[in-house]
Amino acid sequence: MPEYDVLVIGGGPAGIGAALTSAKKGLKTCIIERHPMLGGNWTNGFVLSILGVYTYSGNTKIVGGIVDELVDRLKKHGGTQGQRGNFIPFRPDEMKLTLEEFVNDLGITIYYSSMLTGVEVTDSAVKDVEITGKNGITRISAKMYIDSTGDADLAQLSTKNSMSGKEENGEHQEATLPFRIANIDEEKIMEFSRGHPDQIGAVIRGNSLERIRILEPLVKKAKEQKKLYLPYGNSEFLFNTSRKGEFVCNATHVPILDFTDGKEVAKAISDARKQIVSSIEFLTENVPGFEEAYLMDSAPYIGLRETRRGVGEYILKKDDVLGNARFDDAIARCGHPIEIHDPEKGVYYVHLNGGDDSWYHIPYRSIVLKDIGNVFVIGRCLSAEFAAQASARVTGTAIAMGQAAATAGSTAIKNGTRAIDVDIKDLQEELRKDGAII
Repeated sequence: MPEYDVLVIGGGPAGIGAALTSAKKGLKTCIIERHPMLGGNWTNGFVLSILGVYTYSGNTKIVGGIVDELVDRLKKHGGTQGQRGNFIPFRPDEMKLTLEEFVNDLGITIYYSSMLTGVEVTDSAVKDVEITGKNGITRISAKMYIDSTGDADLAQLSTKNSMSGKEENGEHQEATLPFRIANIDEEKIMEFSRGHPDQIGAVIRGNSLERIRILEPLVKKAKEQKKLYLPYGNSEFLFNTSRKGEFVCNATHVPILDFTDGKEVAKAISDARKQIVSSIEFLTENVPGFEEAYLMDSAPYIGLRETRRGVGEYILKKDDVLGNARFDDAIARCGHPIEIHDPEKGVYYVHLNGGDDSWYHIPYRSIVLKDIGNVFVIGRCLSAEFAAQASARVTGTAIAMGQAAATAGSTAIKNGTRAIDVDIKDLQEELRKDGAII
């Protein structure tokens, strides 16, 4: 049976933050990833930005450490130009290359196309796990486990307990299949937006077009005339990925009641692809600047914003988020509003009470799985209420959670203690030493 110090299940932003930190601490580290690429929703779902490193205003940096090293490497590969407003846009293939290079440089083992399918728990700790791939079943053991699956798979299998959807009815956020458009005439769009601000909103930085929003009047008119199939949205939002004329669009929305049902997910992806084709036709035929544009590619898999969440030692609450909560056991900051993609209400935001340059703490107890001594839950499956997760799920915050979990795991292994018994002050001091912002 392969044995590791730290087993990271899920190679998305949270898992990457954890695995890189673990290996830099000298721990034998392994990543289990169900897709044939690292990056999770970054690369597999075309969430082509690192969001959450800065407050929502973009004025204050609130996440540091591992993310800074990652962005520096990504810049060297031409994948990003760095901060643009409140996020860091990037191109997906450069991100894939950068992540694999970083992971391989640190000697981390990767299992691709492999899923967690079983867990053995002994004396309130995970003893080993069952991984299923093309070659059958492999059992792997570790001293510490990090659930960064996004779906709280390890938490659910080890405790038979998790949260899912809205507390009142189990309803999930809508899913999105983003797509890239190339050969957009930025100058023409900027000119048109100045004369028609009711139809196109544009964010312009210097001489470059940073973001485009095709506004409701233009979209609704096209829908009424049966020229656009976009059943769950009334706008098209696009942002530049770091190359002139190349934008990613996340207009598609589909509700998913049961993300574990392959038939339902297939129908959702099929519907989203229909929305993509219709959106391209709409943009090229109706929006100045898109006449010669074309579909470059679409995400390999649909982006899920929220599925299952682990039950930790503390459940982060909506009031904590909106009230800019400070915690004694803080391990990260987040400044993103509550962002809901609702099947009935559409997309809406609830901003933090302190304004768009404010932030709140992620407490350590919300990334420590309750009743299991050697498991962390991080990223979009952290222990949080539905509305709180709708803020804390952003990828910059997820990386910070991963760095904190691996740092705490290193201490727990060294001292032979449970995750919850790690000394918080020592943990915070080590995180700050490694560049984290608390």
